[in-house]
Amino acid sequence: MRLPLIDNIWRVRGELPLDPALSPNEAFARIDPLLRTPGTEILAANETLSYSKHNPAAQDRLATFTRGSFRIERSSAGSVLRFDLFSHALLLCFLAPLLFIGFAQLAVAINTWEKAGTEAAAKPKEDDKPKPVKTLNPVDQFLGAPAPEDPNTKKDEKEDEGRHSPNGGYFMAGLFALIYLVGRWLEPWLVRRRLRAALESPRDSA
Repeated sequence: MRLPLIDNIWRVRGELPLDPALSPNEAFARIDPLLRTPGTEILAANETLSYSKHNPAAQDRLATFTRGSFRIERSSAGSVLRFDLFSHALLLCFLAPLLFIGFAQLAVAINTWEKAGTEAAAKPKEDDKPKPVKTLNPVDQFLGAPAPEDPNTKKDEKEDEGRHSPNGGYFMAGLFALIYLVGRWLEPWLVRRRLRAALESPRDSA
């Protein structure tokens, strides 16, 4: 079952017009340098060229797209090169925010659980008797000494998020979401530009 909306998360599809004078073999020959890199397997059959990359190098111009296919289609309006590329990098960048949001929510849940346990431990028991309040002697009162605190009055505690802050998880989730959005726009644009440059390159005279 194909789910185009989900496939678009990590796949890039498109087409480029071909020069009418360019045969399928010549078109594939021109894009071959983009594919023929260490760790790349290439299969050509019936005007379709498929490839699969294993551990591509950083300088590989198609390193982002670990596998894909190119197909030449002919029509009365002219021939076009259709491509369908798959990117593990885009998929991981899409899933990473979900993972870090999960870590952040786990931190919030742990803080809530720890706070509930602390409040339960600090809850006064029914048989607890009020503690006597100390009083200052007249000399200390005359000298302006502060009155002793009432032990029966709880101190105002500054509320915090707990020991486990979720901010780091939210930050990483936002960072990977930004990387994905930029990559989802930039990488297809780069692929089209590189394919167009390869197809428009002059023929090898050798």
